[in-house]
Amino acid sequence: MSAVTTPISLWRQPVFSGLFASTALLALGGQIYQLALPLILYELTHSLAAMSNLRAVEFLPNLLLAAFIGVWVDRVCRRSWAQRSLLAMAALLGGGALALAHGQMEWWLFYPLTFCVMLCNYVTAICRMALIKVSVPPAQLVQANGYLGTLSDVFAVSGPMLSGLLIAWASPQWSLGAPALMFLASSVLMARVPRTAPRESGERRFLSELAEGWRALRGNAALWQLSWVVVLANGAAGVAEVLFLFRARDQLGLSPGALGLLFGCAGAGGILAGLTVARVRRALGLGRMICLALLLEAAGMAAQATLTALPWLALAMALQSFVVVCGNVGIWSYRQEATPAELIGRVSGLTGSLFKLLMPLALILGGLLSAGLPLRELMLATALWQAGAGLLCWLSRVRGVA
Repeated sequence: MSAVTTPISLWRQPVFSGLFASTALLALGGQIYQLALPLILYELTHSLAAMSNLRAVEFLPNLLLAAFIGVWVDRVCRRSWAQRSLLAMAALLGGGALALAHGQMEWWLFYPLTFCVMLCNYVTAICRMALIKVSVPPAQLVQANGYLGTLSDVFAVSGPMLSGLLIAWASPQWSLGAPALMFLASSVLMARVPRTAPRESGERRFLSELAEGWRALRGNAALWQLSWVVVLANGAAGVAEVLFLFRARDQLGLSPGALGLLFGCAGAGGILAGLTVARVRRALGLGRMICLALLLEAAGMAAQATLTALPWLALAMALQSFVVVCGNVGIWSYRQEATPAELIGRVSGLTGSLFKLLMPLALILGGLLSAGLPLRELMLATALWQAGAGLLCWLSRVRGVA
């Protein structure tokens, strides 16, 4: 009889444990600044269009540069470039905090600041995804992605609340300065991840390398169809998030502290999802889990458009967070499982560009339409848009993925 080998616990794997420690601080800092930047800009401009445009800028690095980043990540030492990107994020947000403290942060500077920070954040994310692919056994990918995804939701409990409190009761510059310090520490913790040797190759040609990744993506019908479903779903989700922030501040009259607390309570659903997503996948199958998550997210968007009582809003957002995390982990895991290790950076970059393809236009259009349409009806239309994406996913080959 042959002995059955038990996979080594994720916590005893140096790459995963190092990534987890580093990602913990990255996730907390990200939750703080991603809520702080649009709120500070809104306090300066009192403009929903300015907030929508800022959210659109967040996705431009992904849309315009993800393919280049993917090719680069497949060439270089991923740990080193993740560290450099974290240090750059710390420098950018630290500079923004100092400018705010001295009254020199003009409203228009939020746009280039956001673009550069999100560019560095995306480089870090692609490097992390590639490191997981090459270091974690395939049978543990969903569990690993679930644990890492849970970090965002763990800190969704405290990050937005802390961001709101820093804006409301401390100085706004601390909502940028505190994440800068966290990203600096995150870069130090990344040193626990073993270095990986850059990929050896002869003559390197960007277009031929990119084309190789494109062929791998196009050759997987389910991943190709899923990518276009996510294009639609991300466009709806981005608009819904901005519209809900505007509804919470202007129609429900929530303070930054109360808004942060609401998002913090909603994060509990994401924490539960991250801890249980591997079991959900085994019960439903990966494809069905992704499809159902997209459909149920539409119900959560409709709840955000209609509910007014904070307890019910918090419950609806917790349930929505649960399905969003299940869907996201399913998408990430399938992309990793279906892609060869030597192509993971390029396929991640290409799908990353596709995933965000519609978001800038959708956000700008949402900001413009909000000036002339009732907010409730516009939010319900966004929920219907999301439901359509979920239905397309159900009718595609994605549903049959085990």
